[in-house]
Amino acid sequence: MIKRFIKKTLKWTAIGFALVIGLGFIPSTFGAYGLFWERWTTSILGNPLSPRYSWYKPLELSPGNFLEPLSSIPPENSEIPIEVFKAASDYAEEHSSKSLVIQHKGQIVFENYWNDTQPDSLFGLHSLTKTMNALLMGHAIADGFIESVDIKASTYIDEWKDTEKEDITIRNLLNMAGGLKEDYDFSPSSQRIQRIMGTDIVTANLAVSVETEPGTVFSHVNPNSQMLGILIQRATGQRYSEYFSEKIWKPLGARDAYFFVDQQGGMVHTDCCMWASVRDLVRVGQMLMNKGSFNGKQVLPDGWVDDMIKPSKANVNYGMQIWMGTEYVTSRPYDSRSSAFANIHGEAYKADDVFYMDGLGKQRLYIVPSQSLVILRTGNNSKEWDDAKLPNLFIEALK
Repeated sequence: MIKRFIKKTLKWTAIGFALVIGLGFIPSTFGAYGLFWERWTTSILGNPLSPRYSWYKPLELSPGNFLEPLSSIPPENSEIPIEVFKAASDYAEEHSSKSLVIQHKGQIVFENYWNDTQPDSLFGLHSLTKTMNALLMGHAIADGFIESVDIKASTYIDEWKDTEKEDITIRNLLNMAGGLKEDYDFSPSSQRIQRIMGTDIVTANLAVSVETEPGTVFSHVNPNSQMLGILIQRATGQRYSEYFSEKIWKPLGARDAYFFVDQQGGMVHTDCCMWASVRDLVRVGQMLMNKGSFNGKQVLPDGWVDDMIKPSKANVNYGMQIWMGTEYVTSRPYDSRSSAFANIHGEAYKADDVFYMDGLGKQRLYIVPSQSLVILRTGNNSKEWDDAKLPNLFIEALK
C-alpha cells in the first residue's frame, strides 16, 4: 500500500507545486475547495502518512477540566528495578520514540522525552482516536440514545436503509468487521483521499461499498470507525467533540483536546487525528485498567470495559475498537486476509490480560490490569518495533 501511495503521489507532485503557487494557501478565497487543495498539496510535499500539526485545520476544541497533574514518584522509589527503566528507555530511543511514560499502581514511575517533547505536549493520536468511539458508545447506550450494539447501524444511518449496508450492526463496526471496502486509489478525487482530506467526509464515507458479509472478516479500515462517529453524533443529537468532553475528557481531568474537522462546523474525524497531551493519554489507560474508574470516580458505565475487551468473532485479538493479546501471533495483521501490513510480536505476552490501543507510527498505549501497569509510547514509525517487548519487560520485573 505504501509503495503504491508513493508511486501515485509522485506523479501528482508537479501539479502539487503548481497548486501551491496557484492557490496561495488561501482557503478563504476558494472556500472548502481551497481547503482541500491546501491539505493535499502540503501533504505530498511533506510526509503524507503523518503530516505536521499545522496541516490539521480546522481543529475543534473538546474542552478538558485540568486541575492537577497525575501522581508520580521517583523511579528509585518504585517496585521496578532501575535497570528495567533504562532498558525500556534505550529500546524506545532506538526506535524513534518521542515519549515513554510508565505508570504503576496509579503513579507515574518513569517518563522520558525526546525531540523537544514535554509531558503536556500535544501529539497526534492517529488511530488511537478510534478507541474513543467505543468509550462514547458505552455512554450513548447508558444514556438511552442507542438501544444496544447489536441493533442495525441503519437505525441511525438512514442512507444505509434498503441498501447492501442495511444489516451491518453497530457491533460489526466496533469489531472492525463491518464488511466495508477500503479504497487504495490515492488520486485527489478518489474516495479514499476525500475521506482523509475532503471537506465532506460524511458523504465520502457513505459512498464506501460492502466487500464481505458483515461480522465475518476482520479488516481494520477507517470507514468502520468514521461511521461510528457519525452514528453517535446523530443518535445523541450533540456534536461528537461536545459529548466526548462531557462524558470522557472533563471527568478525566484532562487538558483541552482537539479533533480534526473536515471543514469549519463540519464532521469531526473519528477514524483518526485527535490531538491531546502526552500525559492525558495515560489518564485514559488508567481508566481502562480500572474498569472505567478514574481516581475513585466511575467515568465509563459499569461493565463496559469488560464488554470492550471481549474477543470478537472475526478476530480473537480484537474487541471494540481495541486490541488484545488473547492469542499469540508472531505477526499481527490489520486485515485477516493479508499479512502485507502487520506488526511484530516477538513472543507471547507474559500476562493473559494485556490489551492496548494502536495508532499509526507505532503510537501505543498498553494496559496490563493484573500488574496495575500502563505504558505509553509515542513517536515516529519504526518497522522493527516489537509489540511484546515493553509489556513483557515490565511484567517480568513485577512478577
